[in-house]
Amino acid sequence: MKLPQKTLAFIAQHLPGFSAPATKSSTPPDKEYTIDELARAANTTVRNIRAYQDKGLLAPPELRGRKGFYFNTHLARLRVIAGLLDRGYSLSSIKELISALENGVDLRHLMGLESALTSPWTDEEPMLVPMTELLMMFGGGLTPEALLRANELDLIKPEGTMMRVRSMRTLRAGAELVSTGIPLEDLLDIVRMLRGNVERVANELVRLVGDHVLSNYETQELPPTDEFPKLADLVWRLRPLAEMAVHAELARAMETAASRLLSDRLEKIIERMNREKSGK
Repeated sequence: MKLPQKTLAFIAQHLPGFSAPATKSSTPPDKEYTIDELARAANTTVRNIRAYQDKGLLAPPELRGRKGFYFNTHLARLRVIAGLLDRGYSLSSIKELISALENGVDLRHLMGLESALTSPWTDEEPMLVPMTELLMMFGGGLTPEALLRANELDLIKPEGTMMRVRSMRTLRAGAELVSTGIPLEDLLDIVRMLRGNVERVANELVRLVGDHVLSNYETQELPPTDEFPKLADLVWRLRPLAEMAVHAELARAMETAASRLLSDRLEKIIERMNREKSGK
């Protein structure tokens, strides 16, 4: 079953980053292309076009004698493929997506689920910061060793004459703790430890969703059409739930650790102050 021009235009319209769908003014509905002309129009290569045909992603041309002719439906399909490749999809995934559309799955449902899965889980954007600003934040604590560790943890990355900071919130929290006298390198060790633990928790939580929710569809090529919005909603709800769970457990752990590790020292300080006061 071939996707009609309207459907292909609909895909191009609803997927961010795609070229605008062909219009009557730029590509008349009955326009024909040789393979070289199609490659130029789609900003691809003849080799790619033939490869897409071999993989079943692109319909073969209409043969007239020994010459093949392509149409706007081919051009639109190539634009869809290019847009999905730019978004990180593999050719096999693109084939599955197009197959799903041909079988009546609403594109908006598919894209809603894709958006829920791939959208950033934080509203914080990386920032470019001058090295002088980092030195002002951390002072002498920003040693070459600390910079190397921060780079390994992907917290700070050099970019030209600037430094790309993945999370200014994390950096400001670190600077605040360093100002109390805690060495930056020790804090970075804690970040490494925290990341390992959090990643294990995240992997297990996602595994539970896969085992107990998505496994219901393993015997089907695709979930029922009306299930796509439910799955997308599940992923969106998972985000704040995961954050709340981690926050609550970290708060509990900090309370326990502070009570266990600091109460003895605080008690000794108070006893010493009382002795000094009594001796006066």
